[in-house]
Amino acid sequence: MGKFLKPGRLVVMLAGRQAGKKAILIKANEETTKDCKFPNGLVVGIQRYPRKVTKRMGQKQIRKRTTLKVFIKQLNLNHIMPTRYRLEESTLKEVRDRIERVKESELKNVEKRKDLRKNLRKYLAEKYRTLPAGSLADKKAQSRFLFQKLRF
Repeated sequence: MGKFLKPGRLVVMLAGRQAGKKAILIKANEETTKDCKFPNGLVVGIQRYPRKVTKRMGQKQIRKRTTLKVFIKQLNLNHIMPTRYRLEESTLKEVRDRIERVKESELKNVEKRKDLRKNLRKYLAEKYRTLPAGSLADKKAQSRFLFQKLRF
């Protein structure tokens, strides 16, 4: 069976505080290491989704309602469920570049992690504000799935 947990796959978190939230799989290590005794992956997800915006709202209110809250997490691959959606290459490359600027050993540092979260939040919020209109069948518009709250 081929690998389907490749970088760029949109996943749904199944366990922990972020259960039910959507995330982007950045890195997947299927082999165990000395540090992790289980297959693990690095994900970047949306903790607080953008809210509905109408025509009547002013620019200040629109900006406030389209802000996000982002999380970065290293977790067991058994605790995520892949979806059929993938992030477009340009967006994935940009997110990966922002994460790779910070070394893996520094990801445990609270301040570095906080700066990285803030940086990713700004990028993803801007990406959300400039999303093209269209259905989810369109490849360019598939990233809209990431920004919609999962209803269940």
